[in-house]
Formats: sequence, C-alpha cells, structure tokens
Amino acid sequence: MNRTALWICMLAALASATPRLDTLVAPDGSKAGLWVPESRKKLPLVVWLHGGLGANNPSKGIAAAGNMAATWGDSGAFALLAPSAWPASPWWSETAAQRIVDLVAKAAKTPGVDASRIVLAGASDGGSGALWLSVRLRRNLKDRLKGAAIWSADPSVMEMQGIPWNPTLLRGTALRWTAGSDDRLHPAARIRSWWDRCRAAGIRLEPVETAGAGHDLQFHKPDLALFPAWVRRVAR
Repeated sequence: MNRTALWICMLAALASATPRLDTLVAPDGSKAGLWVPESRKKLPLVVWLHGGLGANNPSKGIAAAGNMAATWGDSGAFALLAPSAWPASPWWSETAAQRIVDLVAKAAKTPGVDASRIVLAGASDGGSGALWLSVRLRRNLKDRLKGAAIWSADPSVMEMQGIPWNPTLLRGTALRWTAGSDDRLHPAARIRSWWDRCRAAGIRLEPVETAGAGHDLQFHKPDLALFPAWVRRVAR
C-alpha cells in the first residue's frame, strides 16, 4: 500500500470512529446533541443529563452527547439525546421537563429512533435530575419511560434546594444507581440509606458501589461499559 492510500485508510478509520452528532434546538433556544448509530432496526432512546450545571452553558448537551457517544459508540444499543441545563433552568424544574418533552418529540422524527422506549440517565447533577424527571415525566411519557440509570448522584442535593424526591412515586420502575466508595461529595453511607428507601418503596433497584471510586465518571469506566446491556434488557 502506498503512502497516499495509507493516509486515506487512516482518515476513513478516524471518521468512522468519531460519532456523527446532530444538533437539536429547543423552543427556549438551548441546544441538545443527538447521536443515532447506524442500525438495521429502530433503537431505544437514552436521554443523557449532564452534570456541572454551574457552567451556565445552554449548549452543554452537545459536548455531553459527543463524550457519551464516544463511550458507548461501539455498542449500537441505543440512540442518545443530550439536552442542556443551567442554573436558571436546572434538571429539577418545570422548564427542563418541558424542554425534554419537546426535544424527545423532535428526536422521535429522526430515522432509527424508537421513542416508545426511553431511558433517562445522568451523572452528578444530571443523575439527581434523572430521579426527579423520572417522576415528573411519567405524566408525559407514560409507559414509554422504561427506567433510569445514574452515577455519582445524590437527591439530597435537590432537597437542600427545597426540591423533595419521594422514592414511592417510582414504585415498580427499573433504577440502576452507581456510587463510588470514595465519593467525597456524596458519601457512600448516605447513598446506601437512599438505596434502602428505594427498596422499601418497591423500586426495582440495581445498586452498584464501585470500590475506590471518587465523584468523576472516569472512575466508573468498567461500570459504564455494562450500561448498554442493561438498556437492552429494560427497554426491549
């Protein structure tokens, strides 16, 4: 193979390894990233809620979509929609709930997306938001909402802002909740107490405690690799 042909092959490989993202614009002007892997069949939709609301970036979902698509790009298990949130419109607000409803409706029109099977997922602030939105969006999504998965999250963050979260309102829901044993922001002992409340409430809880893990998602890479299989199971 000559040098020119080699470079063409290398560029083609890089292009295929980089997920192609579409940008969706919500009615409020904020932006979301949408990633739909190539597939012969329609795929369930994972709505990914980013952390770090303090960045105050109404377009942060685009970068979040790229990061998570790179994480799960080889699985081909689902399409991924990543909206944005910010301090004036956090995940646990009516404005965020309506924004997600609108964006899901737009994503549903994209070839390859099966919006009758939806999973909420998120990390840190986004994980707490996924808990709140799982309750709030039941009115809109009904049985289309198949479950939620969260990492490094603690609903106590919302409660400190006067936003209560009642696990009994998620009775029967599939919930995968991953925490780090060394997460200084959300101590494992407090998360375990939430797990106890979830079990008592009748939630179909799958708790995961990653030994030695801190708050950042980088500590949970092996666990993140298990997520596509979980989506296949709960959203089949």
